[in-house]
Amino acid sequence: MRILIACSWSLPHAGGVNTYVNQLSKGLQLAGHHVDIFSPTPDGQGFHVPGKSLFIDKSKLTSLIADQTSLYMNHYLPGTDPWITSTEIERYCIEAAALYFDLSDYDIIHAQDIVSAHALSRVKSPKTPLVTTIHGCLTKEWLVKLKELGLLEQDTNTPLWHYSAIRENLGATVSDVTISPSQWLKDVLVNEFSVPEHSITVSHYGFDIDEFLQNMNRESNVTRPAEKKVFMCPARFDVVKGQIHLIYALAKLKEERTDWICWFVGDGFLREEITQTANNLGLTDHVIFMGNREDVPELLRQADFVVLPSMQDNQPFAIIEAQIAGKPVISSDAGGIPEMVTHSSTGLVFHAGDRDQLFHCLRSALDEDDSTSLIELANHAKRWGEEHWSLHAMTERVIDLYNLAKSKHPEIDNEISLQPIQPTQIIQPIQPIQPVQRKKKKGRSKWRILRRRRYLIALKIRKRKNRKRRLAKRR
Repeated sequence: MRILIACSWSLPHAGGVNTYVNQLSKGLQLAGHHVDIFSPTPDGQGFHVPGKSLFIDKSKLTSLIADQTSLYMNHYLPGTDPWITSTEIERYCIEAAALYFDLSDYDIIHAQDIVSAHALSRVKSPKTPLVTTIHGCLTKEWLVKLKELGLLEQDTNTPLWHYSAIRENLGATVSDVTISPSQWLKDVLVNEFSVPEHSITVSHYGFDIDEFLQNMNRESNVTRPAEKKVFMCPARFDVVKGQIHLIYALAKLKEERTDWICWFVGDGFLREEITQTANNLGLTDHVIFMGNREDVPELLRQADFVVLPSMQDNQPFAIIEAQIAGKPVISSDAGGIPEMVTHSSTGLVFHAGDRDQLFHCLRSALDEDDSTSLIELANHAKRWGEEHWSLHAMTERVIDLYNLAKSKHPEIDNEISLQPIQPTQIIQPIQPIQPVQRKKKKGRSKWRILRRRRYLIALKIRKRKNRKRRLAKRR
């Protein structure tokens, strides 16, 4: 099969989605399939399909779309929050880039989030099956961030919430098959966003265990300090990852004992703030901020414990890697983590955001470091991880779901019924609020102007596409 993996986030980047895409691509290629990736570029300045050397500058799309979208919003949805408008523009740009690249020759399109799923469902060929893996609930993460930052005015009664909820529902229902890595996420989508239960299949992640174990044995330029235990927290610096709670728990631990250090591996917009908090709490000699690293397996080999204090998470690869490495995990009970870690069996679990419970878990880990119980806990976690995180098993499950999606698209012999979607269709936004009524005469006149502008946009896209084809033939 020719498979296109699509994402609305820039790839490659540091994060769980990128890890999943890399692992899935590897598994599919080992199974004999061709895989390409469509996403924004790492610098966010364009869109690309690296395997085909395709690229388009995002500014060229934005210049065509932004004015049109603002005109539409101002006319039909006056007072719309600017964030909604900018979010819609971002989605239209994805749609326009997909049309420009002509993705019709793929057997399967596999989206990695609700935004790319919704966008590609509107512009892909009707005969191309669409599969979506949802790695997290964007709306829930948004509310968690607002709560942690103390901005509680946004609740489920606001227009922003309604828009986000509609977006969540659409992204989870537009595909032929929708995959959730955890039962927790499926329950959230079904119970809180009205997604039909039968629309979502739970299929957890997979990982190349052999390669990871080999990488653990490589040399690292980091050497752990002698006579100190090492906690390691590998996660991006984001409110939902909860590093601030770990910092305060470590500060309390320092009051009792100092035979430890903590490595924070990752980067993000909160890194500077959390670093300053750590310094203010006197943790300068006990906390090391390492930034993004390429040698995570080597660092895990040297660490004694892996800590993940998430406020919300789905199925974090940090825990998968820790279990494969045979390291005791100290994690919160957020999201889908309880499906991965069982307290006192495969790790130590505390209630998300409870700094006292986290402190007690950290102290308990240090107290029992050399005990048989902790060694058994780590060994149990390793056995569990090796049984559940097989890359081959995940790949087989995903291929089965691809075939299920394809079964929903029987062969269509009538080519007339397979007319391609025109670029003008990307200018039809979703309408989370009922449009205002317009007067007939003025409305008709403005509608003619709007249609004319849509036609010009479509014409420009076609011209650029034809020019690109001519250049390709000359080469």
